[in-house]
Amino acid sequence: MKIAVAFSGGVDSAVCVRLLQEQGHDVEAWHMLTLAAEPAPAVVALAEALGVPLRTVDLRADFEREVVAPFFADYAAGLTPNPCCRCNPRLKFGLLRQAINGPMATGHYVAKAHEPETGALTLRAASDAAKDQSYFLYALTRDDLADVVFPLADRTRAEVVSLARAWALPIPEARLASGSQDICFLPDGDYRPELRRRHPETDRPGDILSPEGRILGRHQGLANYTRGQRRGLGVATGGRAFVVAFDRARNTLTLGPREALLTRTFRVGPVNWLVPPTFPLACQAVTRYHHPPFDCLVHADGRVEAAEPQTLVTPGQACVFYRGPYLLGGGPILPEQSHD
Repeated sequence: MKIAVAFSGGVDSAVCVRLLQEQGHDVEAWHMLTLAAEPAPAVVALAEALGVPLRTVDLRADFEREVVAPFFADYAAGLTPNPCCRCNPRLKFGLLRQAINGPMATGHYVAKAHEPETGALTLRAASDAAKDQSYFLYALTRDDLADVVFPLADRTRAEVVSLARAWALPIPEARLASGSQDICFLPDGDYRPELRRRHPETDRPGDILSPEGRILGRHQGLANYTRGQRRGLGVATGGRAFVVAFDRARNTLTLGPREALLTRTFRVGPVNWLVPPTFPLACQAVTRYHHPPFDCLVHADGRVEAAEPQTLVTPGQACVFYRGPYLLGGGPILPEQSHD
C-alpha cells in the first residue's frame, strides 16, 4: 500500500517510516511547513537516509491563523491554552490530510480501536502510558480516523529510540535522549515576550491581593499568570501561596492556599464526542496532560461533577474523557463565569 507519513523529522516519525517500509509499504514523507519556507537541512537529510521522497505542504499562514494567533488571544483573555489540541485536528489531520488525499500514518503514541460498550471507532491509550498522546487528539472525528495508521501504538519510547539507534538514523543523540513536549513556536518555552508584543494591553500592572482583599504587591499583567501558579509571584506571604482568582474588571489577582484551588464542579465545551454518550455519563476525566484520571459524571450541558475535589482545573486547558483506556471525547474547560 502507498502510505504517507506525517514527517516532522523527529525520532518518532522517522521510525514510523522505517517500520512501514519493513512491512512492504510504498512510503512517502510529508512535512508541514509551519514556521519556515523550507524544511530544515536535518529533515531533508533524514528523508534521504530513509530513502523516501520528501513532500512539503506550506501551512505557515494556516498555522498562524489556526494555532499561533488563537494561542496568544486565549492567554490575553485569561485562558491557559494547549496549542497541540488545536494543531492536530486543524492541520495534521485536517489540511495535511487533505493534501495527502490517501492513507496517512503519524508518530503518535496511540491506537485505533472500537470502544467495547458501544462499538464506536475511537482511540485507545498507547501501551506506553508515559508517552500516550490520546489527550491531544480528543477533537478528532471518526472520519479523521479513517485510513490513518499509528505504527507506534504498542511500542514504548525506549523501543523506538533503540530502533533508531540500531538503524543508525542520522538523528542527534541529544534528540534521541530527549522526551520533551516543547511548544514548537516557543523554543525557549516563554510565551510572555510575544504575548506583550501581540497584546500590549496584557502588560498592564495591577494589585495582588490576599483572600481578605489586602494588597500584597503588584503583578505585571494578568496574562502573565495562570491559575495555580506558585512561582515567580514576587511577593512574600509567609507561606505557600497560589494564584486562585482573577478580577479582570479591577485588574487584580488573588493569592490563596492550595485548598482554594479545589474544584468539584466545572463546565466543558464545546465537547467533541467520538463515542456517543448517554447522560449522565459516568467516566474518567483528565484535565492536564499526564495528570492522573479521576472519576466523574458528565451532563448534557457540559457540566462535570468530579467524585473528589480537583486542583488542576484550568480554563482553556482540555478536559478529556475516558472509559478505561478508551477515548470518549473532550473539550476546553470553560471559565467559571461562562454561560456559552
